[in-house]
Amino acid sequence: MFDWNWEIEDKLVSDLNEWRKKFSLIHEFIVSPDGEKISAPVELEDKKVTVCINGKTWQDTFERVCFLRFLPDSRIVCLILKNYEWTLSIEETVLEETFDYAWNLQFSDDGHTIAFNIKKGDLYGVCVNGKIWENLFFDARDLFISPDGTRTACYVRTRNPPLLDIFSFKEGVWTAGIDGQAWDKNFLSVYGLTFNQASNKVAASVRLDQQDFTVSVDGNLWDERFSYVWEPIFINESDVMVPVKLSKGWTMALNGKPIWNKYFVQLWNQRISPDGKKVAAVAAPEFGRWSIVVDGIIWRQTFSQAVLPPVFSSDGAKVAALVRENNKWTVAVDGKPWQEWFDRVWMPQFSPQGNHIAVKAEKEGKFFIVLDGRAGKEIFDMLWAPVFSPDGEKILIRAVSNGKYIRKVCTAGEILG
Repeated sequence: MFDWNWEIEDKLVSDLNEWRKKFSLIHEFIVSPDGEKISAPVELEDKKVTVCINGKTWQDTFERVCFLRFLPDSRIVCLILKNYEWTLSIEETVLEETFDYAWNLQFSDDGHTIAFNIKKGDLYGVCVNGKIWENLFFDARDLFISPDGTRTACYVRTRNPPLLDIFSFKEGVWTAGIDGQAWDKNFLSVYGLTFNQASNKVAASVRLDQQDFTVSVDGNLWDERFSYVWEPIFINESDVMVPVKLSKGWTMALNGKPIWNKYFVQLWNQRISPDGKKVAAVAAPEFGRWSIVVDGIIWRQTFSQAVLPPVFSSDGAKVAALVRENNKWTVAVDGKPWQEWFDRVWMPQFSPQGNHIAVKAEKEGKFFIVLDGRAGKEIFDMLWAPVFSPDGEKILIRAVSNGKYIRKVCTAGEILG
């Protein structure tokens, strides 16, 4: 985490009421990770669009501004359309290379690698830190950056049969492209692409024909075939885990071999604990009921409407997940839901020590922080995800109240009152 200000104080960063007086249209607001900046694409009187940060606009204007993002160091990036050509802008520095289309802007965890999908002429690929892949393809979809930021990948179409040539499509036209190099074999479909932590291996789920699915690691197929598989994950630098469907139902497989003696109506969104010793996933023990399963053992309580992907505490001792019942949301921790329910709840954030959970929640159009199941005393018009300080004693709140964007650092006691 960068050198953030964790002193306990309230700070008025920008009065958004003034923005609304100046601009004919304001698009979606975003805030920097440290809370010191708020930004949005804004439309000027001549219908031109530019970027506004803390009330100050860029000098240049564009036809469009898309994928506006703050980097981890709070620099801002976006894709812009100017003179009917797309390119990248970092702060106000515009990339010289232009494209017929650009989308899916992403960056590495440290912000040093910035990549996005591009279309140039009739071909597609990826631009990484201003450089286009050496090889382009007939199509390129989605984008993945390796954990160390040195590699990029996406799904690519290496063949371009006529639209009605169904036999060629049946043979497979899709594969994975890694740093512009496509795997040797094509498939009906490729999905769930993921890198290992060392960034030297890639796994993806592939469809071989209308009935057979499996996993490919660096282009090498597992021997086993399944009636369906979901997205794989690496549990270490070489072993791959994925939910698979067998005749008895869904279970978890490791390197192609089932590892649980339990079967479910559905199983997906598996996550590995930070120490790599536990796996949790969303499971349906029966039709219409959802829960979390940890190492093959399902929570006792189930939910009828939804259970979102599990989140581990940093020590792996606790698991939390968003759950929905009776059209209301809350957080369940180790199988026990909080007593208070809300209209919407965002992804739970564990404190670094794992002893607290904070979430952004909404009820009746208003937003507030919920800490360990208790709603905070302050209500906001807009709110972004809370952030714990490294010692877990303070929480950064980035919010809009009475039309003003404020940055607050609070203790748990101050939030709950």
